[in-house]
Amino acid sequence: MPSLIHSATPGAIPHDVRDLADRFAFSIPKLFTTSNPKLNKGEALGFGRALALHHLPARHLGFACTPGMEGSTASRGFIPSLWAIAEREGLTQKALAHNGCPWATSGCAAGCLNWSGHGGMAGNGNAVQAARGRRTLAMISSPQAYARAVLWSVARHYAAARRDGLPLAVRLRATDEGPNSSGGWHGMPVHVTPGEALSLRERYGFETSPHTAAPITERLAANPGLFNYEYSKATIHGELGLISQRAAGVDVTASFAADRPTACRDGLAALREGFRLAIPVALKKGAPIPESVTISAGGESITVPTVDGDRSDHRYLDPHGAVVLRTKNSRGAGAVADLFSLRGHDSAQPLADGAVTLSWLS
Repeated sequence: MPSLIHSATPGAIPHDVRDLADRFAFSIPKLFTTSNPKLNKGEALGFGRALALHHLPARHLGFACTPGMEGSTASRGFIPSLWAIAEREGLTQKALAHNGCPWATSGCAAGCLNWSGHGGMAGNGNAVQAARGRRTLAMISSPQAYARAVLWSVARHYAAARRDGLPLAVRLRATDEGPNSSGGWHGMPVHVTPGEALSLRERYGFETSPHTAAPITERLAANPGLFNYEYSKATIHGELGLISQRAAGVDVTASFAADRPTACRDGLAALREGFRLAIPVALKKGAPIPESVTISAGGESITVPTVDGDRSDHRYLDPHGAVVLRTKNSRGAGAVADLFSLRGHDSAQPLADGAVTLSWLS
């Protein structure tokens, strides 16, 4: 529970949030990624502004905090600065146990977009991965204070977007599935005092209820022109499942993993429940995407139209169907990552529990 002590300055950062940011060396205004090719495309197309929150995926926080760990690239291995923080904060064992992507397959973990673009560069002491690691350590150290830091950061960006007459889309799980041990972003109660709620309203025009321990997703949904969207490999049901996320006000696109033993059945289940299905396909940049995707398993088949997922990252604007994502270069991925994506041809592709067929108009 955060301290009830509150500065009278409207919008002042709460003491527990400021302390966490100082200990783990992150900036509240710069907590989110605000510019990358897909986010920029969406804004240029008039879809509005978008934010993405990056942490270290899967087991990679533990790798970064293990002296002598060698990754396939320097950015995937030991990062001394993160290990030093984990040791100082008594978090080393939690870091080694942390799994940011409990539903990831081996191909997904190997080919993660965490190591594409700037994320794959190892210069300046692995600066990008070190920053993502510090945020991850902060999250597992104090999920409540970190969630409040996220809330204050969103509020700042929301005010800026409103000044520019733009809607704001927020993605809290850009490279991981969030604080799973605390019920996920959509299940973890986030406390806001009356004074803090007043400050958020006066400074940023951000509405949020005091006293009620509402999840951050509910707090975001209370503001017009603010959208919370995610991709997720979670199961359909359960506390952290897709249905639970949607019920909390999150627009969720299910993620397809071709190397999962239940890939086709999971894809069919997601489509039946009304979720979009994001499908990585090994297509060259600029190559046309298929017009439709057919998934078959256990005597059942569903064919859905596609949208080009690389046109923007604003998934909440897409209709029901398949979102085709061209496989991106993830530095140091290795051959196992190839199993995560479908091939770019129109023949049926057999998978562990069924088949997928991509179709182009002739």
